[in-house]
Amino acid sequence: MVLQNRKIKRLKGKTKFRKVFNASNVIKSDFLILRLIKNEEIQHLEVAVAVSKKNFKRAVDRNRVKRLLREAIKKNEKNIAFSGRCILFYKGLQLPDLSILVEEVRSLIKKV
Repeated sequence: MVLQNRKIKRLKGKTKFRKVFNASNVIKSDFLILRLIKNEEIQHLEVAVAVSKKNFKRAVDRNRVKRLLREAIKKNEKNIAFSGRCILFYKGLQLPDLSILVEEVRSLIKKV
């Protein structure tokens, strides 16, 4: 199922977040980890992004990586052909470049 309106929403709520974290498929790439639960009943994709405090001590850096991840997801919106809920984790140790993140997200989407 290709998303007709290509709607990507934020994953909100403790119970939804916990369900995705505990009972999901894990797909890994060099810098990213994607935890995904496909659900064809909903017509959109709910996405959350997370960055480890262990790797980035400053909140400014964590927030920058989160903004870059959200932008990379938006740039790959036309390639997403599934609906459900997912969490995207950044596991790198340095601040990434947007072009690198776009390619990483594209490779993860192809693996799904």
